Amino acid sequence: MFQLALTLQLIACAAMTGIIWMVQLAIYPLFGRLQGQTFDDYHTRYMTQVTHIIAPFMFLEASTCALCLYLGPWDTQLLPTLLLALVWASTAFIQVPQHKNLTPETVPALVRSNWLRTIAWSLRLIFLASLHLSNP
Repeated sequence: MFQLALTLQLIACAAMTGIIWMVQLAIYPLFGRLQGQTFDDYHTRYMTQVTHIIAPFMFLEASTCALCLYLGPWDTQLLPTLLLALVWASTAFIQVPQHKNLTPETVPALVRSNWLRTIAWSLRLIFLASLHLSNP
């Protein structure tokens, strides 16, 4: 059961890492090129539509992370769990509030703050991949 949970967590983390890099390098910076009603309409649609894509992966990642923490050895599960907690905390307390008040002028602050999630998810992916390879 642990190996299955680890594999599913790795898959979800890989998906989220790919998504966050695309968001970081393309989607968020392009927000700043939009103005007025176009910006508002695009941002509203983005927030609705991206949720349908990322919510299942984030739920799968969180639930399998919790299961691995419960089933697996704490010494190997603590770091990926703490990194995921950092991602969720950053999302809830930094990026979500920024999105609620986002304007073309505040996009650079969103891009800067999002590096925290980008780096944390990337480190999680590297760590989970190494765990997966060492536990076939």
